[in-house]
Amino acid sequence: MSNEFEYQIKQWNDIKEDYSKGSLIIGNGASMALHSKFGFSSLKEEAEKLELFNHDISKLFNEFETSDFELILRLVWHAKLINEKLQIEDKKTNEAYENIKNALIQVVREVHCSRDHIVDQLSQLYAFTKYFSTIVSLNYDLLLYWIRMYGNDLKINNDGHIFKDCFIGGGVFDHDWEKFQKPYRSEKAITLTFYQHGSLAIFRDIFNTEKKLKALEDSKLLDTITQHWTDDKIPLFVAEGTGEKKKESIKTSPYLSTVFYEVLPSLIKDKDKDKTNLVIYGWGMGQQESHLIKQIFKPESKGKVAISTYSKDQKECHRISTEIKKLAPHVEVEFFDSQSSGCWNNP
Repeated sequence: MSNEFEYQIKQWNDIKEDYSKGSLIIGNGASMALHSKFGFSSLKEEAEKLELFNHDISKLFNEFETSDFELILRLVWHAKLINEKLQIEDKKTNEAYENIKNALIQVVREVHCSRDHIVDQLSQLYAFTKYFSTIVSLNYDLLLYWIRMYGNDLKINNDGHIFKDCFIGGGVFDHDWEKFQKPYRSEKAITLTFYQHGSLAIFRDIFNTEKKLKALEDSKLLDTITQHWTDDKIPLFVAEGTGEKKKESIKTSPYLSTVFYEVLPSLIKDKDKDKTNLVIYGWGMGQQESHLIKQIFKPESKGKVAISTYSKDQKECHRISTEIKKLAPHVEVEFFDSQSSGCWNNP
């Protein structure tokens, strides 16, 4: 990077007007801003620190050369269900499944905060997120879910704004997601929310049917979810791995594929008067996420992207800007202070 050039780190309130009704991507840094334990390196490593795996589970991770918790859970789950259908007694597989399922429940409870931990910040989080027309979370935690529930609670907010995640009756995702952008009855403004790496609240069964769990009380959501991790369904989320490994996991899910192939490319555009700029908050845009970067930024992409920075590292700003410009030369890139007033949980 030339020593003569320096990227200006702007304040959110100075640039936010350019991103009204735009798109928002939130990464792990957004979760860490609310709860430091979300800074874990991987669920697998956390489970190992807590000594939750027996020898067989550790061996499976090594044999498949992966650190993807969800992949191993899914493989053992499939083996268990097939054995049951063929009436094959296999105590070892059953024990392996119970071990990894219980390990997942315990490690999630260990790293995930309760709703009470962030309840005082929900008002500010709602004020920030409702500013956008589309939000894609790269996290599989429950924070955006809680923000949605808070925003849609008419006892708290009655401003005509509503969050929609395109899951309809019975918790089934409607793949015709664009129709939810249109107001219905008394709706004044709409924000669509998506989970690119899945969510602890979304499940799939052996037939790959995907449904979202709805809790009657948002304060009990985490408890309700772990109670539903039963033998006939598992949570849908993409945990760890390289960009290619994550992309392979995304392809196994109709929901994640829709988000990846349809929603991501729509996040930044400048077509006629239908202009959409993009804000990225708390996402480092590392090499392991290259599959997402290439899907968002295309040669034909036009518009602006504002990227939050916590460290304000000029070399990182240059790396990210250069990466985007190679993929989308017509996109204007700017950076803003992740702790500046008005953005995310900053009052």
